[in-house]
Amino acid sequence: MPPRARAVLLLYGALSLLVVPVFPHFLSPNEFARWAVAASIAERGTVEISAVAPLLGPASEDVSRHEGRLYANKSPGLAGVALPGYVVARPVAGPPSRESMRPALTAMRLAGSTLPLLLLGVLFSLAAIRLGADASRVPPALFALLFATPLFAYGLLLFSHALAAAALFGAWSALFLPAAPRSLARRELLAGALLGLAVLSEPPVAVPAGVLFLCAAWRRGAGRPLRVLLGAAPFAAALLAYNAVCFGGPFEFSSGHEADASFRALASAGIFGVSWPSPATLLRLLADPSKGLLLFSPVLILFVRALLPAVHVLGRGAVMAISLVPLSLLLLYSGYPNWHGGFTVGPRYLVPALPFLVFPLVFRGGGRLEAGLLGASAGAVTLTTLVFPFVPPGFALPWGSFAAPLLSDGLVLPNLLHLFPGGAAAVAGPFLLVAGAALAAIPRERLAPAFLGAALVLCAGLAVNAAGATGPRERLLRAYVADVYFGRAGALEREIAATGTPQPRLLARREAESRLGPLDWPFGR
Repeated sequence: MPPRARAVLLLYGALSLLVVPVFPHFLSPNEFARWAVAASIAERGTVEISAVAPLLGPASEDVSRHEGRLYANKSPGLAGVALPGYVVARPVAGPPSRESMRPALTAMRLAGSTLPLLLLGVLFSLAAIRLGADASRVPPALFALLFATPLFAYGLLLFSHALAAAALFGAWSALFLPAAPRSLARRELLAGALLGLAVLSEPPVAVPAGVLFLCAAWRRGAGRPLRVLLGAAPFAAALLAYNAVCFGGPFEFSSGHEADASFRALASAGIFGVSWPSPATLLRLLADPSKGLLLFSPVLILFVRALLPAVHVLGRGAVMAISLVPLSLLLLYSGYPNWHGGFTVGPRYLVPALPFLVFPLVFRGGGRLEAGLLGASAGAVTLTTLVFPFVPPGFALPWGSFAAPLLSDGLVLPNLLHLFPGGAAAVAGPFLLVAGAALAAIPRERLAPAFLGAALVLCAGLAVNAAGATGPRERLLRAYVADVYFGRAGALEREIAATGTPQPRLLARREAESRLGPLDWPFGR
């Protein structure tokens, strides 16, 4: 691996150890559903979460119910991968409680999301070198992957997307990278296992996994597809067994037993909630002002231009797979009403496609345009993530309309520098690591357009906010985040007074959430 690529990877690793994005009184439903499964397995030897569910509060969304018992509404793959993190943290953190939530979830995140993303970064770099890419092109492409796409956020959170992305790209590498004939069978078994792990962690990626399988099997003998299926079989069996144990039958999925009424209604339409693709939804996945992928990562517009040189290196089959995996996810989620995924950084369901969209960049020549787009992407993604990576829908260019106002008040996500006197280091530290990665990755002669791109994207976000695009609802939500999750008491009352409209439900919600874990964090002032 080129030394500068290694530096990019190490700086992401350092950042992942510095930040602790587990906010006081904010029970991130997606993450704590996985925590509940791991806690139940480790403490009681069961995947039923009824015993720990009271710690999640009465409004927990990501729960399924069957015959009076509660389960996470998630597939078990990520919880299983992250379980060793819980086990390692248990002697220090203690049994499930408000006090133990933060260290246990952090250890699980490191095992289940951060480590797979770092391994993806290693594989991404080695694959590029193995295929003959210029070594100078690997660091900026790796920086794009880790710091300039929403993968940046999901490697720091206990969501399944980073694990699914790593598994899918690992399967592609096993199937399409050059290999000695004697190792082909082992690699095909490995590819099947990785595809199985991806689906066990995030069942909708069965669609791009099927695309990869078909691309790999096209015009091949029967041996290759059979070995891939054999590798995937244990994971398929594990998913079916989990469904049978929890929901009464191998093909009874958690989505059919949602405890939340709105989620039940969502899952009842189409196939598991997915209907025919909608052109309007597809456009929003790419260009919605609040969640659109190309708004957060404009560097990805270079994907099409990078495909032509990639064809000459990779061959048609490998490039077809690289192209069809993102397309299959786009079409899949363009038929899903909840396409944005809720409180997110970008359209999180598209995250497993990101390694495929970025990888062709190693085969193009770079230039000032790429550097500018890379800087703009890193600015949008990292600013949004390093303040509060659970952005409510409705904030146009949220790095300017949501994150920047909070940052101007000295608020950044929990990190270890908050434990030391003075707040400046805690605010600046995470951003300095991002800047260090940019300096390591981007050639010196391209730094000016990169930082110009970052400045322009920040100015665009601030201009949208100044132009009044952030309405009363959004300002109240932002004040609520500052008040409850950052401990800035009085922020909500001041915003309520400014709007002139009483907010009894919002105040009642604050009162209820203030009694929940995780515990407070020393943000300082």
